[in-house]
Amino acid sequence: MRRSQSGFAHPPRQSLSDQYVHRCLSEQLAQLLSSAIEGYICNQQTVSDLVVKASVEGIAIEGACNALADAPTGMTVRSYLNDELSVTELPEIECKMRALLRVDLPKRLWKKPLNLAIDFHDEPFYGKNLALRTYACRGEACKGTTWFYRVATAYVVHHQIPYTLGIVFILPEYSIEDIVKALLHQIQVLNLQIRGLYLDKGFCTEPVITFLTSKPYEVIIACPIRGRTGGTRALCKGRQSYFTQYIFHANKPKAYTVPLAVVRTYEQRQGKHLAVWLLYVTLNSSSKDPQTIRARYRSRFGIEASYRCMRQTDAMTTSRNPALRFFLLALAFLILNLWSVLRWRFCQRPRRGGRFIEQQE
Repeated sequence: MRRSQSGFAHPPRQSLSDQYVHRCLSEQLAQLLSSAIEGYICNQQTVSDLVVKASVEGIAIEGACNALADAPTGMTVRSYLNDELSVTELPEIECKMRALLRVDLPKRLWKKPLNLAIDFHDEPFYGKNLALRTYACRGEACKGTTWFYRVATAYVVHHQIPYTLGIVFILPEYSIEDIVKALLHQIQVLNLQIRGLYLDKGFCTEPVITFLTSKPYEVIIACPIRGRTGGTRALCKGRQSYFTQYIFHANKPKAYTVPLAVVRTYEQRQGKHLAVWLLYVTLNSSSKDPQTIRARYRSRFGIEASYRCMRQTDAMTTSRNPALRFFLLALAFLILNLWSVLRWRFCQRPRRGGRFIEQQE
């Protein structure tokens, strides 16, 4: 047993093999894909392997099939997946994916309160079938469409390692408040403690603010700056950051008041040092410095960077089947969770002040 320079005795190093990772993924997908998939050259394991290959390499299922000499055609694999992942079974698939995301989460997540973030993820939908459009949400034009299959996730970065803790497939009739409630309920089921919740501008609505006001933890929501001279833009004056109370929809029946942190900071733009204003709705916060609010919210950007990592394990598809689209999107989060768990299990090293993850081997 070797010793580090700090005097710690390192346990014998375990090896992480591709066969081990493959077995972990196969065991999890076996709970989603039926063993009834059985053909001349295509079975459950073949479909599972091709889906994982497409996800890990960020390619279409057709491309994954064409890359292997003895693989079935992409049409065959897609037909099996469409049979297995029926739109009528979407709620059941969603429940199974939530359960798989919780597999092997490290015990240290339960030791201290966590900082969480909630965000949306859109996948473009190009179909014109009215029945399928009941599962799609409208949004700003992107990638040639204004219709999207949408999911929301609850995320945490703990000790610089990201984990997805909850996921919801969003139907058009869901309100933003419903989505927040559903994800927080999933966190509550896990019995995890929340220290702070960070939300972007899309969540700055009266129902969400009212619902979160009664929570025992800190909530920071980015507030959009609107108006030319009035509105929230009127708050962006002076040379210092400050706290204030702001009334949305003043002099109207739906008026409501929120506490705001008005933060003055600086950015480099085109070689110039320019002042920039940022607004944050602060609920249940004990901080007395607006810059502290900004610093805490900035930790959300580390979480959003992890969302971009998800795109690297997201198989390409334009399928109109919402259950299949959700399956592939959730699988991307599942692969990231598994990789995070394996990194902690195989790459952690003891040191004074707590264990850490070696970035390179």
